[in-house]
Amino acid sequence: MRLIERIRRLVPGDGRVALVLVVIGALVALIARGFSWPGFATHDTLFITQEALQSSYTSYHPVLNALLIRGLAVPFESYALYTSVQILLCVTLFVRGASLVAHGMQKPAWILLGVVAWAVMPSTYLYLGIIWKDVIAAYSIFYLAALCIYARQHGTLSGSPDAVLFGLSLFLLVGMRHGMAFNLLLVPLAIGAGQVWRTRPFRYAYFGVLGGLMCIAFVSASPLVKNDESHLLKLKISAVSQPFLGMVVNRSGYTSDNMQFDHDLANRVFGPEYREKYRPDYVMTDVVLTDVGELDAAYRDILKRTARLCLLNVAQCGSDRIQMMLATLQPSTDFGGMKFYDLGLMSDCEATFGMDPEKCDVLIRFEAGEKPAALTDLQRMVIEGLVEKRGAINNLVLWNLLPFLLLLLGYLLVLRAGHPLWIASLLVLMQIPLALATSVANDFRYYYFLAPFGFVMGGLAVARLSPKRRVFLEE
Repeated sequence: MRLIERIRRLVPGDGRVALVLVVIGALVALIARGFSWPGFATHDTLFITQEALQSSYTSYHPVLNALLIRGLAVPFESYALYTSVQILLCVTLFVRGASLVAHGMQKPAWILLGVVAWAVMPSTYLYLGIIWKDVIAAYSIFYLAALCIYARQHGTLSGSPDAVLFGLSLFLLVGMRHGMAFNLLLVPLAIGAGQVWRTRPFRYAYFGVLGGLMCIAFVSASPLVKNDESHLLKLKISAVSQPFLGMVVNRSGYTSDNMQFDHDLANRVFGPEYREKYRPDYVMTDVVLTDVGELDAAYRDILKRTARLCLLNVAQCGSDRIQMMLATLQPSTDFGGMKFYDLGLMSDCEATFGMDPEKCDVLIRFEAGEKPAALTDLQRMVIEGLVEKRGAINNLVLWNLLPFLLLLLGYLLVLRAGHPLWIASLLVLMQIPLALATSVANDFRYYYFLAPFGFVMGGLAVARLSPKRRVFLEE
């Protein structure tokens, strides 16, 4: 009886909805755990795991992610515990976040529409079981947005359990994603800075986040972590190369005022075959220079030249980034469509990704010996069908996030400024400029957070269209 009562507290006024939410969440967690056993690896996973194995960390990826793998995977030579913790955390954040949104509805059963949609999407299970920092960030953003809706709707924050989830999700979001520190200010403002300060558990949780991130910063600045300057400079060059290369190769009909200079600069940085390698829907990262000083000089040259070209043609530079974002939301590229998700099933890691044998050996130590043959066949069949052989319908149903983006934009246009959903939509949409401003603006993972939020918002949109108008958050 006590368990049922605790479940009922998730959604006051309708214990049946609370029970269904918990049951759906439990089923999703179990299916994800079984299907993804012991866990899917990505290109990044191998680098991070290799760092954790050698206890030699770099700034190539957030140190927090490597430390988590060091504690949850390396001692067991298995990804099973890491992915189990991730699945449990993400499902908890989603179910609790959905229940917080349901608190503001007169008919909370409508929230089940979005939760069921999330539960039946195969992409949900592919993501939950993969070691990728952006998955945790996605569910953290969803929960923080839901907490924002609840706080703004009720004028108060809930108890200590939500304070713990608030602190944990904010810490992981900032600690696992480069450049997400702006959320340390944005999230409290969206929830209500006064409420966070007045509610003691949340105040303590916020200061705990700051303390934890300071500890991570100290570790990152210590001799334990090497600064991978060459990689960072390559990212810098990549960040400005898209508009530069777009103009140099004249793909958009734009002619430079000094084409020979541009060709010489592109040839020096990207190699003589840059015209053949460059594709408009992909950020050029094939930098052939390796000397840090030479890379630094090349970055300054491209940055100065890109700035001049963009001043001469602002529309071209702006449209490049927007086109990449739209191509990502409408997965038109293999890279944007999770091409790497079958890495753990590949038999020729070295040939596929050009890695050294030590990094590829991670798959043998952490995955190959744990996957039963039948499960490996099932994983390969699902991934090949959903990821590698994606047709138009598959793209539209499983991977297209553009409707969710338009839905959030619609809330900003239709609802009055200051409405709980208006504030929450703004909080989520503010995450997008980060990806637009970085070197990997067409990387699908940076927009995945729209999916779990979009499912719930979609259910609420249907509720608003129902004949009985007062089924949604009050205006």
